[in-house]
Formats: sequence, structure tokens, C-alpha cells
Amino acid sequence: MKPEIVSIRYRIPLTDAQAQKLRRTWPNGDPFYPYEKMEKFLAPLLVEDLNWHHYSGQYLYFTVYGDDIEATLTDAMKVFEAKLGALEGKRK
Repeated sequence: MKPEIVSIRYRIPLTDAQAQKLRRTWPNGDPFYPYEKMEKFLAPLLVEDLNWHHYSGQYLYFTVYGDDIEATLTDAMKVFEAKLGALEGKRK
């Protein structure tokens, strides 16, 4: 038997502006960017377990899974940057 890596959990540091954008709410208290909305932007990428609320600190957490984790991570980063602006944790 040989174990394989099938998913990796990542966290990306957020700027204050990015964190505020993700945590913004409508007047009724509903989030402007609910997890489901970001998941739609990421579809059909194999990315799940998004988390960016106040208890997670100044980070965006997410899990990438599948056979080509590196390519999925690259594509997910493009989506995050398109929606949030340049990310501090961008891989070079």
C-alpha cells in the first residue's frame, strides 16, 4: 500500500481591505459574500472548505483536492485575485 496526497489545506494572508470585503454584510446582516457565492466563482475547480470569518484571523482558508492539486491551486488563486485583488500570499 502506498498513501497518496489527495487534498491540501491552504491559507492566504488577506489585507485589511480584502478581509473587510469578504466580511461585508447587507443591512439585514446577511453576508455580501456568502461561501456559496465564492464557491460558484470557483466552480468547477476542486476547492472546498472556504473560511474567512473573523475567527479565522486575517486569512482565507481553503482545501484543494484531486489529482492535479498544483494546477487547481493556480486556477483558484486566479479566481481569488479576480474577486479580491492581488493576494499577499501569492506564489511566485
